[in-house]
Amino acid sequence: MSSAGTDDLNEDQRARIAAEDEQRRLAYLYEATSALFGEPLDVGLRLTRMAQLVVPDMADWCWIDLVEDTELRRVVTYHWNASLLGALAPQATMRPLGPGTATSGASQVASFGEPVLVADALATAQPDVPCAGMRSILRVPLRDSERVVGVISLGFRESNREYREADVALVEAVAIRAGWALQAARQYEMATRAIASRDDIMAVVAHDLRNPLATILLGVEALRGETASTIVDRIERAGVRMERLIVDLLDWRSIESGHLHISPESLGYHALVHEAVDALAPQATARQQRLDTAMPDRDVQITCDRARTYQIIANLVGNAIKFTPPGGRIVIRVEVEPTLVRFTVEDEGPGIAPDHLAHVFERYWQADGGTESRRGIGLGLAIASGIVTAQGGTISAVSKLGAGAQFAFTVPRSA
Repeated sequence: MSSAGTDDLNEDQRARIAAEDEQRRLAYLYEATSALFGEPLDVGLRLTRMAQLVVPDMADWCWIDLVEDTELRRVVTYHWNASLLGALAPQATMRPLGPGTATSGASQVASFGEPVLVADALATAQPDVPCAGMRSILRVPLRDSERVVGVISLGFRESNREYREADVALVEAVAIRAGWALQAARQYEMATRAIASRDDIMAVVAHDLRNPLATILLGVEALRGETASTIVDRIERAGVRMERLIVDLLDWRSIESGHLHISPESLGYHALVHEAVDALAPQATARQQRLDTAMPDRDVQITCDRARTYQIIANLVGNAIKFTPPGGRIVIRVEVEPTLVRFTVEDEGPGIAPDHLAHVFERYWQADGGTESRRGIGLGLAIASGIVTAQGGTISAVSKLGAGAQFAFTVPRSA
């Protein structure tokens, strides 16, 4: 890649060649910058464009790995001969990072943030290369404004060229511009998701507030002609539902921002369960359902936010009442383990389809009758999951179609 054979030239000739090399370098960097920032604001497209920029001028092969938590994920493999790409053997796309794994290859560059030049890769067992027989490999970190976010690896194989130390600076300069382009694309994607999330919230709130608001307006209209306690009750229920929707939205905002307020205290779980049963049993009775408990006689102390934990139980039991048919049974089961207490709410509803079960704790998702999903405020289970996590517990769901559902969460026992 670098100019060679300059030893026999005089000083003026070497200076002219150096100036020409610098001109070519600046022209290449200008072209790279224009191309990278001219692409659509898409992470995958910009990384692919990066690979296309360096092949074949600066490499026969280009492969790019991105850091995801404690692993590297291969996102791009590119060669000037497309037929060679199709002949590649399947490779593991994820590779771990961390102590003991960052001794060579892309893991080393991602962990230490320094470029690595392997002048003779034939004699070096380089991991994670797309194919065997690489003659020379150059790896440089891909950074955003704060950290290393990936690794760009270049390789010479078919062209029999080799990388020199002088090539490192040029490839690093291109990688810096690629990092800027990648960060811009990611920020755009984040902004797009934020806007979509805002639009989702607006659509969901508008949809779910419309029904109770209509009830209030109709009730007010009816009161103009008559006075009836049933109409007043209907208006009150609608107002309570609207307040619940607003509280759920505020809770979810706190969970997403990491500022959910938790006030832990040590208390016996018996009183908490009995409080929930006393409050929710009338709803079950109105639907001709049984609300039972199954828990040890011996009470133990748990550490939790009393109001928040009651909120979880009430949400799970409320869902069970909603989906359990008349004559069905709902059980609040409690199991005491050495370091935690497990609460399980079991129902005899239609169950949840396997492909829906994985989504039950996601926001804005609701199950309808076990077979269909429908759009709705759908924050109850997502909020319950956030509260459980904030208290140091876990939450899970088990269900089969036609066999009801069991939602379980844990709370730490008091020391």
